[in-house]
Amino acid sequence: MKAIIFDMDGVLINSEVKYQELFMQFFKERGVFVEKEELLFLVGSSRKMEDAFIANRLNVSVERAKCLKETFFENQNVDYLKIRMPYVMELLEYLKNKDVTMALASSSPMENIVDVLKQCEIETYFKYIVSGENFKRTKPDPEIYEYTSKQLGVSKDEIWVVEDSEYGIEAAKNAGLKVIGLYNRELYQDLTDANLIISSLKQIMEEDIW
Repeated sequence: MKAIIFDMDGVLINSEVKYQELFMQFFKERGVFVEKEELLFLVGSSRKMEDAFIANRLNVSVERAKCLKETFFENQNVDYLKIRMPYVMELLEYLKNKDVTMALASSSPMENIVDVLKQCEIETYFKYIVSGENFKRTKPDPEIYEYTSKQLGVSKDEIWVVEDSEYGIEAAKNAGLKVIGLYNRELYQDLTDANLIISSLKQIMEEDIW
């Protein structure tokens, strides 16, 4: 293997769980009760899907939903370093020493990606950083992975993708890439389509794939 593409939310940072908590708080402040299970389909989804869900539950326009959400999250000041996944630093350093080219492909806006990488002190490890906001279609559409794999300049057979969501795994597989599924017991994602399923990033260093 010569290259690896990481998803960000739920892989490098344990943000999916944090975002669920914040979304529940968001709705509670507006007098709407939302079950945690109702938010599971948003794991790995696009911002547009979030806005549509909020608009439906609050009975407002999508534009209004987006505005309310952005205002709420701007005031949260999430400390991403505190929710950085265990073994992230060790894994990135391991891959660097193996001369494995690293890329990041996330559905999140580039502004958020840059903030996360800086707070977690890992921005220098990635040769390519790709945001889903640059594409018309988002995961589970394979477009973002088709694009990122081309940037790497190696055969798809020489690339691994690390994902935590059903949408992400579907996108990577449809792009013809091999996938490592990172399981989080709090998110109840079906990772059975992944080529390899792990419960810790540490396991990637233990696999005989490099």
